[in-house]
Amino acid sequence: MKNRHRLSQLSFRQKLILTSIACLVIPTIGMLYITNSYSKLIIREHSLEKATQSLVNVQSQINVILEEMVSVANFVHFDPEIKTLLEEAKTDPVAARTLTTRLEQVAGDTLDLRITLLDKNGHAFSDYSFYDFDPRHFMDQSWFSQLDQLSPYDTLFMGAEANYLSSSSSDRSFVFMTARALREGTRTPPYAYLIVSRSEAAIRERFASMEEDVYLLSETETILSNRNQTLIGSNFNTILPINELTLPDIVEFKNENQLFLSLPLKYAKWRLVSVAPYEQLTEKLNGINRTGLLLQSIFAISFLFALTYLLRRFTKPVHVLGKVARRVEAGDMMVRSNIRGRDEVGSLGFSFDKMLDHIQLMLKQVEMEQELKRQAEIAMLQAQINPHFLFNVLSSIRLKLLMKHDEENAFIIGSLSSLLRASFSNQDEFVSVAYELESARQYMELMRFTMRYPTDSLVHVNTELLLETLPRFILQPIIENAYKHGFVQGGGRIIISIEKIKSVLKIRVEDNGTGMDEHTLAALIHHFKQQDLETETLKMMESSEKTTFRGIGLINVYQRLKLIYGDGFTMDIQSIHGHHTTVELILPLTRIGEK
Repeated sequence: MKNRHRLSQLSFRQKLILTSIACLVIPTIGMLYITNSYSKLIIREHSLEKATQSLVNVQSQINVILEEMVSVANFVHFDPEIKTLLEEAKTDPVAARTLTTRLEQVAGDTLDLRITLLDKNGHAFSDYSFYDFDPRHFMDQSWFSQLDQLSPYDTLFMGAEANYLSSSSSDRSFVFMTARALREGTRTPPYAYLIVSRSEAAIRERFASMEEDVYLLSETETILSNRNQTLIGSNFNTILPINELTLPDIVEFKNENQLFLSLPLKYAKWRLVSVAPYEQLTEKLNGINRTGLLLQSIFAISFLFALTYLLRRFTKPVHVLGKVARRVEAGDMMVRSNIRGRDEVGSLGFSFDKMLDHIQLMLKQVEMEQELKRQAEIAMLQAQINPHFLFNVLSSIRLKLLMKHDEENAFIIGSLSSLLRASFSNQDEFVSVAYELESARQYMELMRFTMRYPTDSLVHVNTELLLETLPRFILQPIIENAYKHGFVQGGGRIIISIEKIKSVLKIRVEDNGTGMDEHTLAALIHHFKQQDLETETLKMMESSEKTTFRGIGLINVYQRLKLIYGDGFTMDIQSIHGHHTTVELILPLTRIGEK
């Protein structure tokens, strides 16, 4: 009762402040607790995933090394030339030398790959010098007797064997070997034995860049490879006694949490094991998490103080804004709140006053725009008068030429007048195929008149396609390129063909001019495919609507059609230097009168 009485004595502002603080503090504490718990879980999963991915990468690399050794063994086993040379080498020194050269070729560029062949009679052949090691000593090894017991085509894997080559044993103390008995059939006795070896350093190099300590273990938990070469040959259980862990896990060892991972290899029942201090791997992530929690706490406390300050000033500015709004509603546009400050309410007052300023400015702009609109209408009227004057002059010139029986020049003047009238008069973005072909024909007539060398043209189009629509002035830039670049060294012919294929319109423009070399053609096609030209294309299209067709280039045609049709449009350019150039456009079909 006493607490309730005290609450009732608090002012509205105090109740609002206390309630706001309570609504902020309680969820913030809960949020920080949940965030911390989930962050630890995410850090754990991230560390396991990162370590697993690193080990998977090493696993694939080592599998490649072992698979290369098996592949070499298979190649030697099933190569008929090697088998023939092995039989001949028993009595022919030349065949023996050829067989040695063949083994060196099979080893290729892999410097530490060594191949040894032993037949039943004690003859030995290898890709290394017998001064380093006599291959017949392999027969004295304990594992050699196991080769006869292997299944046909099976391979015996041996790891962490002492390097048998004296020339490289100083820096490469151990080797990995595969051995098999070579048989002609599944039930025949071996006719030879094959040993393939690689240095253990080839596998150890894969561990160098890893944060984790990686071990290659045999089936009996013997360490076959590790960055610390002194551990090779010892049992892994003496270092980290883990019982049958094959999945990623975090284990405690020597009072530290260790991240333990194990992945099997493809061959020999070997496996990879990585061990790393968990705290060391997650040190950065934990630091980021602690920093984030600290920053959130600081922000929450700072917000508490800011909230208290803002709430104390909240009521008065809002009341002032309400009064100003009512005066504006009554029509007084000169009134201002004059509320200023760095908080949200001060920003609201400033924005409210700026809004009133903008409204007054907009009213003035409306008046100015009306005046500019009237001026623009007058300018448009003048712009229409000037082209009509030009058309009338051209028509008069054409008439006088006809009266003088100069039909050729009269025809050229008529084509020029028609082409100019089409560019000035028709402002539609889409025109019919017939209209576009007529504009192209007039342009070609003008170009033929101005060209130094004779040119002609052919048009192949089905009359049923003449009412199909397409963007205006897409043929002229292509034809212009043919005249300016293809016919500079001689005359030629332009062939325009338009056909319907299913639901698309195929437009083909071909000239027999000089063509383009491979470098120029590749650069042009690459320029078409650049995706960063979209913004520039939009600007060019906006400006092209205000200019005549003379400012539209081949690249602009591609960009216009790409903007209009998107993926429904394709352009293909083929050119052979000194022979021809072909431009092919594929457009979706649209007909006049269709929406």
